[in-house]
Amino acid sequence: MNDSEPKKSPPTPKTAVVIGASGGLGGALTKLLSQRPEIGTVLALSRQKPATPLPDGRETGIRWLQTDTADQAELRSAAGRIGDTHDRVHLLINCTGTLHGGDADPEFKPEKALAELKLDNLERCMRVNAFAPLAALQAFAPLLRHDEGAVAVTLSAMVGSIGDNQLGGWYSYRMSKAALNMGLRNVAIEFDRWRNSPVVVAIHPGTTLTALSAPFVKRHKNRPPEESATHILRVIDSLEAEDSGKFFHWDGHELPW
Repeated sequence: MNDSEPKKSPPTPKTAVVIGASGGLGGALTKLLSQRPEIGTVLALSRQKPATPLPDGRETGIRWLQTDTADQAELRSAAGRIGDTHDRVHLLINCTGTLHGGDADPEFKPEKALAELKLDNLERCMRVNAFAPLAALQAFAPLLRHDEGAVAVTLSAMVGSIGDNQLGGWYSYRMSKAALNMGLRNVAIEFDRWRNSPVVVAIHPGTTLTALSAPFVKRHKNRPPEESATHILRVIDSLEAEDSGKFFHWDGHELPW
């Protein structure tokens, strides 16, 4: 390069937010994002501190914010704290979700038949799986509105696809994910009216061995969280502006609503 030519400034480091960072997929995504040279800071939100310490070997690295990710007020507070030090978010990934109560709450589990449907379980699924991700988009909307290109991803589930449903069952979970998908489609349409609109998509991560899926994946081929996270980031890297409002499989093909 000619010495007389002006030197180009290095690209501004990007800011990523991972909601639900204490889960298997959330932790894996946080780790992989922190290793990307273009990412300056990863803000990791979760109610409980991740069991495995997250890597933080760089100057900016990972910042954990204790947040009840299903609480609208706490999500707003977290977005406000992030906004105090970062004027924009380039990538928002929401990994939150609920399917069963485990040993602590054995009555909260996927229903095999209509006779098992309970209002309490349905409300719990709707709050965590459908409302909370939209509350997160609501809270972070101002930080996603900028001219550097933002992407907002919510992990959904193929069982929430009405067009793909051939087996039935799992009423509360299926209904909550279908509601989430409709909500995300609405958000994408609304945000598209902005001058600088983020790309808003849902991604099905595939069968991943996590605490959420462990009781149900024994008979199914599954992947470790790190592998699923790699596939998810590959889909994110391929997104274009016209993809906003779509529902993608982990391998990149579009899924029916």
